Amino acid sequence: MAPKLDHIVLLVPHSVLTSLPSWLTGALIVIPGGQHAGGVTENQLVLFQDGVYLEIIAFVGGHGSDEEDERKRRAHRWGAQPEGHWIDWAISLDAPTQAENDAEFAETQAQVADSGSGLGYQDLVDGGRTTPDGVVLKWATASPVALTNNKPVHGGLLPFWCIDRTDRKLRVPYATHPEQAHHPSGAVGVACVTLHIADAVVVDLLRKAYDVLFTRSGGDKSKDEWEVAVPETASDGRTPKLSIVHVQEDKRTESGVNSWIELALFTTGPAQLIGGHIVDGWRIDIRLVPV
Repeated sequence: MAPKLDHIVLLVPHSVLTSLPSWLTGALIVIPGGQHAGGVTENQLVLFQDGVYLEIIAFVGGHGSDEEDERKRRAHRWGAQPEGHWIDWAISLDAPTQAENDAEFAETQAQVADSGSGLGYQDLVDGGRTTPDGVVLKWATASPVALTNNKPVHGGLLPFWCIDRTDRKLRVPYATHPEQAHHPSGAVGVACVTLHIADAVVVDLLRKAYDVLFTRSGGDKSKDEWEVAVPETASDGRTPKLSIVHVQEDKRTESGVNSWIELALFTTGPAQLIGGHIVDGWRIDIRLVPV
């Protein structure tokens, strides 16, 4: 069973979460998400007809002293990530039972560890959040790590796992509320997740891990491109891609970071680029690709 693309994560300041920029809300419908277990973060969502979604997330604060809030943030896997950009993405499984999902995850976990990439996954950890209307959602996640030192792999270089314990359609209500997945821009699903990476050694290691997780596009190992399944058939039947681009050290973002995620969406409308700044130093561009 191939893992499926689940969601892509955009970290923003909490002040932005409550007042998103018009370049985003004018192109995409954003719906309330909820506060995660523990109250450290909360989110809003952008749903697509292919079942994938964008998670716009922020650290909440205000649940204790400034020192306590900072301590809770530092303990979070995204606490040290700079705000205003795509920080991560998730894959999932949808076997009929939890036992089958857990068994499939364990098998893939072992295969990645044996891939020669030096990368692996931690064991699944339970998590959840409560929706604004009081529905309790449960899932389990597993983060990528470097096997040599058990340090986290950040920046979305390798996706984390998010496997539902409650019905996924409660967490991602694109089926029960289809109007929420019909966007002014015509966006219907994810076309490509592109990882721009300056370190050639990291690129080589990631190739080995991704060859376990996904299938090379057209079976061509000369191209760093993989096909990624999605929960629903949409986007005129076209399959999203994962792509790795090895960039030169001097090709960095405005903030000087030498790896970043770029997102493209399928659309029933015209090709266009939507984007802008959420915080100074990061510009987000989302490419719309006609189906």
